[in-house]
Amino acid sequence: MTPEKETKERILESAFELFSSKGYDKVSLTKVIEKAGVSKGGLFHHFDSKYSLARDTLIWWAQTHMEPSFFEDVSDEMEPQDILIHFIDFMISMMEKEEGFTKFFWSIFDESTRREDESKLWIDFLSQYSLMVSGIYEKMGVKDPQMKALIFLSNMDGMALYYEMLKKTGMELDLNALREELIRTYVTFNEEVKE
Repeated sequence: MTPEKETKERILESAFELFSSKGYDKVSLTKVIEKAGVSKGGLFHHFDSKYSLARDTLIWWAQTHMEPSFFEDVSDEMEPQDILIHFIDFMISMMEKEEGFTKFFWSIFDESTRREDESKLWIDFLSQYSLMVSGIYEKMGVKDPQMKALIFLSNMDGMALYYEMLKKTGMELDLNALREELIRTYVTFNEEVKE
């Protein structure tokens, strides 16, 4: 790795630690510069604003940490339903272990909605996951795999946010019950009817 890439990676790692622990709004570029041990010019050589640093940090972390962790346990021999269950388990584990990530993700996503020039980048980023899930639903023979994937992923994102909000109030969400309901709703499609 070149010294320039090492510097950029150090900045990204430092920024992720700060943004996910303290929140986007409470982290200054000065704090990132100090933590990464770089100069102001070194940071601005790679990122032109706090927002671009945070956005790139989030995408970098997802691509270097989330994706490899998810795909290391996925094989070509797995049934589509098992891949979806693995995805649900992975996301629930993320909710439990990476609580700062959810807060960081939502704060950056919220900031991006105010920036019209950012929509293509976010659509491209989110499309990767949507295409993966819609491909799984297509293999399962679902009627409209793209719509099912969109609803499923929206639900997973919403549950992560809801989980964070409940934790702040001291309430606990039964993650095992959540897992079972997500599998029933989005994998097996077994609707239980009250008698």
